[in-house]
Amino acid sequence: MKNFLFSLLALVCFSTMQAQIETKIIGKWKVVSVESNKDSKLNNEEQRQFEQLKKATVEFKTDGHAKFKQILSSFHIPDGYWYYHKEKDGIFITEWDNRKNDLMRLWYDELDNGQLKFYLDETPFIILVEKEK
Repeated sequence: MKNFLFSLLALVCFSTMQAQIETKIIGKWKVVSVESNKDSKLNNEEQRQFEQLKKATVEFKTDGHAKFKQILSSFHIPDGYWYYHKEKDGIFITEWDNRKNDLMRLWYDELDNGQLKFYLDETPFIILVEKEK
């Protein structure tokens, strides 16, 4: 009985944490600035993407839709689906019509002023975003 109660409590905590993460990112976000986490200079393609990201927006909707504008050409996702994977502690993006293959993984840190820092997997970019009102 003790194990059952502990398991139930853990499940409730994880579910609550997942719901908080999902609720936190719902909305339309615009890029405020872009940084590089690379020690060396960006190559030409990375520099082009760096400039492109400065104009980007992303919208995470409650129904799982993810809308990207000017995100990255290598992550061309006109109509995306997003979900939070608690074991991998990341937000995963797939195509809306093909959810078998993850196209992008991102993490975020919440800043004191309400802005978020997105970290895109397999890129040298850290993107500071703020919620549009």
